[in-house]
Amino acid sequence: MYTSKYLSFKKSLIFMIIGLAVFIAYLYFFIGSSQILQVLQNINPTQYAIYYTLAILAVLGSVFCWSAAWNSILKKLSINISYRKSYFYYWVGDFADLIVPCATVCGELTRLYLVQKETNENYGAIAASSVTNRIVAYSVVTTGLCVGAVFILTKADVPPIIGNLFLLLLVGSAAYLAVLLFLAFYEGAAEIFAKLYFKINSQLRPKKNTLEELEKARGTLANFYQGFRVFRENPRSLAKPFMFHIMAYILGLSVYVFVFYALGIPSPSPVFYIVVYFVATSFQDAIASFSVGSLDILLATIFILYGINAGISGIAAIIVRTASFWFPLFISFLCVQIMGARNLVSVKPKDTRKALEERKLPDKPIILMEQHTPQPRMEEPCPTLPGQQIPPAQLTNCPDIQSQVLGSQPQTPEK
Repeated sequence: MYTSKYLSFKKSLIFMIIGLAVFIAYLYFFIGSSQILQVLQNINPTQYAIYYTLAILAVLGSVFCWSAAWNSILKKLSINISYRKSYFYYWVGDFADLIVPCATVCGELTRLYLVQKETNENYGAIAASSVTNRIVAYSVVTTGLCVGAVFILTKADVPPIIGNLFLLLLVGSAAYLAVLLFLAFYEGAAEIFAKLYFKINSQLRPKKNTLEELEKARGTLANFYQGFRVFRENPRSLAKPFMFHIMAYILGLSVYVFVFYALGIPSPSPVFYIVVYFVATSFQDAIASFSVGSLDILLATIFILYGINAGISGIAAIIVRTASFWFPLFISFLCVQIMGARNLVSVKPKDTRKALEERKLPDKPIILMEQHTPQPRMEEPCPTLPGQQIPPAQLTNCPDIQSQVLGSQPQTPEK
């Protein structure tokens, strides 16, 4: 195995502690301990236990739906692993996503490594599952954001700053999905984006901008087109992954609903939950362990802007984060320990990709590249005309003539 050089768990833990300290200072100086204590005294323990348990079950169910969507894509590519193992693998990858700020890339690479290690399938087929899963996931996210945008534009009670933030998130997700679909459906897209990457990289890192880097970028981007080939030819095979992803996001959104019911807060409007859920999810995926403290403050601020009491907003932010971040972090950490995959977390994406490429793969067709069988080289015909001058290069292909020529030449005595 290899050692992480990107962000170790210890360093992530330090950032988490610092973030918690900042959030505690925010609660103390901007909300006040008296308001928080008053909210805690008014909580119904039975009601809180019931709805918070439902929130935890919703988290477990959402992760299962994500893993089931990924598993169904793997099966379409003839890669068979059990739902139990795919569930564990998804938790292990989720641990990397929660502690390493690399926008879910580290988790994807970790899952690919685990599947390849178990099945010995070629890396191309497994990478195709990741490409397809990401396209399906962002299709569902963008659709949900569009629905939320309709609610925002038709409601007058949405704070302008929150509406603008949500619309900015919608534009970013739609642009990202458009790029993914362009790469998946247009064969020449890889060349276009590779050249664009080469031009930008030449300005930012001129010393490291080489033709080799251009070829790597072109090959990586070409994976989207080749990897999506199976599903491009049979779109109906994506029906099940789409259903699982929709269920996953509905369960994830219900976590916020259960938390507010657990605190006995009157249910806000549906647009409130949509805005809060997608903003918090995108923020957490982007900065991982750095979200500790910063996302808590952002959630509390959003709640206050919606007119919720400051003390309730602070407590709600804490409970939401325990269900959506700390509980998944604990479960995924246990899965890492059970599987003995400690060195797989918090790795550089390029390190993980290199480790995958260096693994010995079986002699099976690779989906992401076309294999060409080398054609045998045509040998020149042996000369047959008498008295013809024979070039020395042709003697190696004509053993009979070579023996005649060499036999007619005087032999050099051995010393």
